[in-house]
Amino acid sequence: MAEIGISEFTFGYAFLYEQTQANWGDLRAAPILPSLQQEEDQGWDARLPLAGTDFYYQFKLSDHLSRGNSKYLGDGTYNGPYYRFWLHKRKNNRQHQRLRQHCAANPNTYYVAPEFNSIEQFNDRFLARQVAANSRIIPLTECGDINDGEWHCVTFQRGSPDWILHSEPRRHEKSYTGEELGALYRGSVQQWHRIDIGFAERLFGKTREIARRVIAEEEPERAQLVRPLLDEAPEAPDRRHLLLRTADILSATLGVTLVLVGSVQ
Repeated sequence: MAEIGISEFTFGYAFLYEQTQANWGDLRAAPILPSLQQEEDQGWDARLPLAGTDFYYQFKLSDHLSRGNSKYLGDGTYNGPYYRFWLHKRKNNRQHQRLRQHCAANPNTYYVAPEFNSIEQFNDRFLARQVAANSRIIPLTECGDINDGEWHCVTFQRGSPDWILHSEPRRHEKSYTGEELGALYRGSVQQWHRIDIGFAERLFGKTREIARRVIAEEEPERAQLVRPLLDEAPEAPDRRHLLLRTADILSATLGVTLVLVGSVQ
């Protein structure tokens, strides 16, 4: 088994950085990263698309399995090397179920995992701006619900859109690579709206209500701890601060990164 040797944060940052550098003509992807955002950066608003929609990513790290004694080679599920990432089993796979609730109202929600095997391969791809191109993007809308405390994982092979959510294996045919991101984003055009103060208010309100619901249902003891994040108004009632607070809530309660995708015209 080969492990990459980087953190989920490092992988996610590299994937998102390439989004900001990609050239898709009039298409733009703008990650909202409040932990890295300098309030003095007056150019921040200018990088947002003028019209678009919201995408959500949770980043995972993959193991690469190629030996004959690997479980899904040994049982014939795969006939060659495959990748695997684990879901967090804590509290009956709560993280996965939160994402499943989120994707019911936000269908552009995805797991993202690398298709490379070592820190050396990561460095090579980062320098070549090929991290996203060598990543697998799996829609949460295609995943099933999990309501037990067992370990579950997702497996896939390089070069094939098929993937399997174990431990009750069912093969799925829909996933993407980073090379398809431009087409994936353009395919959301029917969902686009003006990225204005109204959009930011609606997104903030929807995100806050989802977060309140999952916290109240699953962790009522934590409700008071997260109340300031959910109940206090953003620093200012403008687009910038509404989007940053939305991204904060998403990161703290769901572990996902918000990306706004759309047209620069």
